[in-house]
Amino acid sequence: MRFGISLPNFSLDAAAKIAREVEGVRFDSVWVNDDLVGVFQKETQDAILCMAEMARATRRVSVGSAVLATYRRHPVNTAQTLISLDRLSEGRLIAGVGSCCPSPEWGFSVQGDVAERFLEFIGVLEKLLSGGSVEFQGKFFSIRTPGFGAKPVQRPHPPIWAAANIDRVIRGIAGVADGWLPICVPPQIYSLELEALYEAAERAGRKPRKIEAGCMAFTVIEKRRNSALRKGIPLLAQTVLWFNSVRVRKMGFKAVTSVGDVTPEMVSALNIVGSIEDAAQRIGEYLDAGVEHLVLQPLPLKEIRVAIPRIAEVIRMAA
Repeated sequence: MRFGISLPNFSLDAAAKIAREVEGVRFDSVWVNDDLVGVFQKETQDAILCMAEMARATRRVSVGSAVLATYRRHPVNTAQTLISLDRLSEGRLIAGVGSCCPSPEWGFSVQGDVAERFLEFIGVLEKLLSGGSVEFQGKFFSIRTPGFGAKPVQRPHPPIWAAANIDRVIRGIAGVADGWLPICVPPQIYSLELEALYEAAERAGRKPRKIEAGCMAFTVIEKRRNSALRKGIPLLAQTVLWFNSVRVRKMGFKAVTSVGDVTPEMVSALNIVGSIEDAAQRIGEYLDAGVEHLVLQPLPLKEIRVAIPRIAEVIRMAA
């Protein structure tokens, strides 16, 4: 299993400093969110600029996006940006993309099926990143271009990972993505969804193991379990609402409509919250479920730099 640390896009300076520290304690990757409005912080910075700072500050770790929101991007300028990042990082880019949640209040209206657009976006992006001329006529995109002069370092293109959390999208990305990066998935659910992904890949004529099995999880780890729960429950209760219909019901919990209805059991099921020993056991469960690259986002935000060596200790215990 490979391990990464993900950060909210809260500071360009912090992105570089924390990425350097992550590399220093032998993690494999560093990632950044692509939020317009911070979930865990007041300010947000451009995710691409954060990734550029991370790439410049490091030499070994992969630099990933977790994840670029495709509903407010076009594949052409996204491809050009990703080629630039791959060259800047000397071939260490992982292009994580997701349909995410459209934001009509920012002027990004929902047009058509968001999931269908997302899958078409990935297919077009792969063609553009691979170089050469591209002619594509789809439902959402119409492109006819001789291609970019600049080429990525990684060939045929930087790996494209898809953040699919809905069953039909998981099946859809099996035909186009190089990696899978869901979030807030309990290990027992992950193994079932991974099996469905692999089966869909075979039906699409692909080798299932060519798709890297990634997973992202929020973490609140303290010396004592009760301390982690007191700190983590208020922070992470909203994750239950994010994936209410997808994850919570699969786990047998009743649907909830407000943070006040969220139970500690729900939060603990969707995230890694507890002592160092609890976290090590949970990471072992992810390994057994088939996760190949586990990306952890430590919380609370102000304690991320303290949490990194603690997470490194958890990983050593789990291994």
